[in-house]
Amino acid sequence: MRLKTLEISGFKSFADKTRIDFLPGMTGIVGPNGSGKSNIAEAVRWVLGEQSAKSLRGSKMPDVIFGGSTDRHALNRAAVAITLDNSDHYLKSAYTELTISRVLYRSGESEYLLNGQNCRLKDITELLMDSGMGQDSFSIISQGRVEAIFNSKPEDRRTIIEEVAGVYKYRKHKETAQHELDGTMGDLHRVEDIIAELEGRLEPLERQRSLAQDYLDQQKKFAVLDRTQLVRQLHTELKQKKTVDAQVVRKQAQVANYQAAQKDQQRVVQQLSEQQTDLLAQKDTLQGQLVAATQRVEQCQGQVNLSAEQRRHVEDQRQRLATQLTALQQRQQHLADQLAAGEQSLKELRQQIATCRREIKELRQETADKRVAELRDQLETLRADYFDQKQQVANWRNQRQYLQQDQDRQQKRSQRLTGQLQELRTAAATAKAKATDLAQQATAVQEQLSQAEQAYDAAAGEFQQHQTTYRQYQRQWQSALGVYQQAKTRAANLQASAAEYGGFYQGVRAILRQRDRLTGLIGAVSELLKVPTQFTTAIEYALGGQLQHVIVTDEAAAKAAVAYLREQRAGRATFLPLTTVRGRQVDRTTLAQLADVPGFLGVGSAVVTIDQRAQGILTHLLGTTLLAQDLDAAVAISQRVHHRYRVVSLAGDVVSASGAITGGQNRSNRTSVLHQRQELQKLEASLTTMQTQLRDQEQKVQAAQMAMQTSEAQQQDLQATINDVQPRCRQLNEALAAAETAAKQADRQLQAAQVEIQQATDADQATQAATLETQIKQGQAQIAEQEAQQQKLQAKIKMVTTQQSSQREVLTSKQTWLAGAQERLQQQEQNQKDRQATQQATQHDLAQVQAQQRDLVAAKSLTPEAAQQQLEQAQTQRKDVEQRLQTISDQLTTVNDQATQAAADNDRTTGLLQVANDDLQQAQVKQTQLSSLIDQQQNQLSEKYQMSLAAAEADVSDLPADELAVQLKLLKRGLDEIGPVNLNAIEEYQTVHDRYTFLTQQRDDLLTAKEQLTTTMAELDGQVKTRFQKTFTQIATKFSETFQQMFGGGKAQLVLTDPHDLLTTGIDIMAQPPGKKFQNMGLLSGGERALTAITLLFAILQVQPVPFCILDEVEAALDPANVTRFARYMHQFQDQTQFIVITHRKETMVQANVLYGVTMQESGVSKMVTVDLDQQTTSEGKPA
Repeated sequence: MRLKTLEISGFKSFADKTRIDFLPGMTGIVGPNGSGKSNIAEAVRWVLGEQSAKSLRGSKMPDVIFGGSTDRHALNRAAVAITLDNSDHYLKSAYTELTISRVLYRSGESEYLLNGQNCRLKDITELLMDSGMGQDSFSIISQGRVEAIFNSKPEDRRTIIEEVAGVYKYRKHKETAQHELDGTMGDLHRVEDIIAELEGRLEPLERQRSLAQDYLDQQKKFAVLDRTQLVRQLHTELKQKKTVDAQVVRKQAQVANYQAAQKDQQRVVQQLSEQQTDLLAQKDTLQGQLVAATQRVEQCQGQVNLSAEQRRHVEDQRQRLATQLTALQQRQQHLADQLAAGEQSLKELRQQIATCRREIKELRQETADKRVAELRDQLETLRADYFDQKQQVANWRNQRQYLQQDQDRQQKRSQRLTGQLQELRTAAATAKAKATDLAQQATAVQEQLSQAEQAYDAAAGEFQQHQTTYRQYQRQWQSALGVYQQAKTRAANLQASAAEYGGFYQGVRAILRQRDRLTGLIGAVSELLKVPTQFTTAIEYALGGQLQHVIVTDEAAAKAAVAYLREQRAGRATFLPLTTVRGRQVDRTTLAQLADVPGFLGVGSAVVTIDQRAQGILTHLLGTTLLAQDLDAAVAISQRVHHRYRVVSLAGDVVSASGAITGGQNRSNRTSVLHQRQELQKLEASLTTMQTQLRDQEQKVQAAQMAMQTSEAQQQDLQATINDVQPRCRQLNEALAAAETAAKQADRQLQAAQVEIQQATDADQATQAATLETQIKQGQAQIAEQEAQQQKLQAKIKMVTTQQSSQREVLTSKQTWLAGAQERLQQQEQNQKDRQATQQATQHDLAQVQAQQRDLVAAKSLTPEAAQQQLEQAQTQRKDVEQRLQTISDQLTTVNDQATQAAADNDRTTGLLQVANDDLQQAQVKQTQLSSLIDQQQNQLSEKYQMSLAAAEADVSDLPADELAVQLKLLKRGLDEIGPVNLNAIEEYQTVHDRYTFLTQQRDDLLTAKEQLTTTMAELDGQVKTRFQKTFTQIATKFSETFQQMFGGGKAQLVLTDPHDLLTTGIDIMAQPPGKKFQNMGLLSGGERALTAITLLFAILQVQPVPFCILDEVEAALDPANVTRFARYMHQFQDQTQFIVITHRKETMVQANVLYGVTMQESGVSKMVTVDLDQQTTSEGKPA
């Protein structure tokens, strides 16, 4: 595969479409600094998919579009196309030739094309992948890349080996796997958190589900009996409704007959009314037409009288203009024939001159000889002066002849040009005014566009800022919402547990559920106590099971509760009657003794509160319980009171009155009833605060979203404005360019006319002729002297190269003929200009005559015959309108009589219909009442049981009516006794259980995925190490061999900084040029470092050849000898790699097969000049 062509249009300094053909071998691109050589390499890099404007020496991508110069406007698009010969199918494509194109518009739009078909950048990237021609491959090597090799750190230098080894895709796979692993770990943590939360919800939901299921079973029995009662009532009412429906049907049929008759009669009345309206409208229209027809007759009569006189006058003018037009057309044809003949003669003469010049050039090359180079240069210089002088003399002769021949002609043209001068001045002024106006409009529109673009950029920045703020607030809101939902779920679970008395013993729970039925129940101790948070653990361990004792008013209440538990076999419970339980307290003396004991916190009954009625219960439970800071303090306090009282630490350690010490920590994290109640109180308090914070956060999110939407809308409006203004701006710029061109053309025509007038009226032409005669004589003398000098030089050259004399004679003859031909060419060109000016004047006169003819045709009046014919037609039309008007009047009278009779018939039918409607309405009222009652009962059946009557009939009871009513009453009472239940608990339990099972499976899957991703990443690291080691060994070997060839000796090595870690190791370059010691490349001279880096690049090309390689001044830092060695070495790769070398070094140019020169003949615009060194011919490159 090889690079065939490169086409550039509008890319950087290549304003015109330029085509470069690359031949096999080595191609050189040369030119002065700043001419645009490197733009060719950047064009190739850009078309292959480069996305960084910075790497193309720009700040943004539209900078690559030609930005204009002093003489050219900026372009709106840049296009580059590269054609590859793929006949060996090096690239994986069925095409033998591939053309990759890229187009960028200043608006920011871009296109990628493959063989002329639109495609994606991804398609091109995939096509070039692993081909050695990608964006980061070694197909394009700049001077900066060479410098990067010896300036970069060893860790950065390893990327060169990685590019050759092709481990980029493995690194991308590893990055993808790492990203997936991070996501998997995040998912795993979230799943484990959710599983822990679900485990705490399953137990209370199981209890709620059992109660709800019992409630649903009784409700189902009640529903069957209730539906049976509704179905029996519906059957009775449906029979009654059937009889009423038959009556309604009969009445409806009678009303329908009367309505049909009435409808037919109303239709007849409507039709007659419409006929009346249509006939009246036709009558009014015909009366208007009659008036118009009468006026038309009068107008035609006047036209007959006027047309005869106008016809004679127009015919005279037409004949005069026809004669004048024929003469001008003949003159125009004669001038056109002369111009065509002149152009053919000029074309033939130019071809002869071009042929002569080419032959002269070939003769000069054939007669070139190093031994006579100096003499030939002198001769060429003298010949150039000779031909210049001879050309000047020929010009003077032409001017003298022109002055002699042109005097009479110019005098005749002077009068005509003076008349045209004013017209040209007017046209020039108009064109300039139009250009000025368009320039102002273009400036205003451009300013508007610039303002809109600036506003768009500002709006885009503001939108980005609002979007960032919105996302930040949204993340904060979602985080707060997650915390709120967790707290709400926990509070709901605690509330449900509290409602079901979760955590209480079975007997206590049974008693508390019946507190509305059992009198004298006050509540459990844990429900009535209010404990500060810091003492919660101490009080729990101090009271233990006493927290579930039930406080009652008296012994009777306690006995009734015990009897209920025994009767229901619901468990056991301890009751504390207010009337019998007495409090206990620590005496004051003991408290005084404990005041100075470190860690003493007080008496248990003093730090908690309870309902005033149960104050005695509180002192009974905690009046002799002492609280300590920790276990050490508890032991000290117990010893101080001689083990008479129980002491409890804040951590729950208990020192009993017997001296026993109880302490430690349970493995289970289940919380007690007291802890749950305190947690619920805290959650309820914090939920209110969280709701306020959520609302505030949500308002911030909404405000940020609104601001973002406003910015986005503003951005869209500005983009729409830009889209509207840009075409207008382009149109104005195009119109302005056209107007400026027209203004310049008008100025040139005006100046040309003024010059011609000046020449025609110049009184000093005789003086000019005399001056020209003197100049001609002086020039002839100089020519004679120059001819003598040429003869001397030719004689000297003849003595040295006698064998080339005949060729020189031919060369001299052709040069002499060329001088004469150039004189003839100039004279013929002047003659053509004169003919063109005469043709333009004739064309102007011809246009004026044709315009007069068109005006005459437009102003031509009607002929008398046509006017008389129009008069007769108008009279006929008026008579026809009168007849139609009489017919319409007769029809209108008949229709009026019919309409009166139809209205009377309709009134009689309306009376009969009213009576029938009254009877129908009475039957329908009764029908509606029954239907309403039936619908009500059916709706009740549907709303309560979601069943139709037919479905309900299939599931009814056969109990007698009396027994049915008794069973319904009993079942209703039983449902009321159960009380409110959480019916959602059944579904919620199943949902939570299913989710718990699903998430458990998900956790297992995530753990498996984690192991698989870890294994995959380890395998990818192994692939990278293997490829890196293999490629490094190959390149290191080639580098050592190539170094000796490039330096003519010495040695060099590539060294790994950390051979044991191939994933991160850097690469050092050690080198020993001939005559120097073995050292790091950084210690070498600048030229040696550059040549060493180039050596490494050549070694890489040997390991991984590329189809073509563009070198952009990589040898700039080398001395001439090394440049020659570098250039010759490239020939070793010609069989496998096509080189395109951008250079300004002569040594490299000598080795190239083809040279392309880049010049800037026009400021800011690059042009190409091609030199095929194999053929030894030179031609000026022209844009394709």
